[in-house]
Amino acid sequence: MHTLSGGQASASNQRPQLELPEMDEQHRYLYQVFDYLLMPSVKADTRATKRVLDEIERAVLFHFASEQDLMRRYAFPGFAVHQSDHEAAESRIVDFLDDVETGRFDAGALHYFLTTWLAEHSLISDSEYVAWIKQRRAEVVNPSMQWPPSR
Repeated sequence: MHTLSGGQASASNQRPQLELPEMDEQHRYLYQVFDYLLMPSVKADTRATKRVLDEIERAVLFHFASEQDLMRRYAFPGFAVHQSDHEAAESRIVDFLDDVETGRFDAGALHYFLTTWLAEHSLISDSEYVAWIKQRRAEVVNPSMQWPPSR
């Protein structure tokens, strides 16, 4: 059984940008690694599939830890809810990884789950902590600045 400690390829316009460079870069990499699941050369080679799954696991765990560290550093009030979203996603990923060992693994289904989950999570949950962090950062530059700035 695997643990995680601590379909169709999505169009790039379905991959939201948070406008927080450190997280946008991680999201771009996650989508890139997720897309490896659909490559014929990966799908045809069990060892290549396992290497991609190992990298997905590493990248997802690193990303979740990075987000959670950022939220803690900026005292984001929605941290606990966001962390539970991550834990739920980790649990689903573990289910897919367990399917590899039982021979029921479906690369397309995992790709669909990962890309859909990340896009929805980014639009809903991530956008909340990003707004919070942007406000905190703006206050450092200009303590009297209201968030969001008027245009």
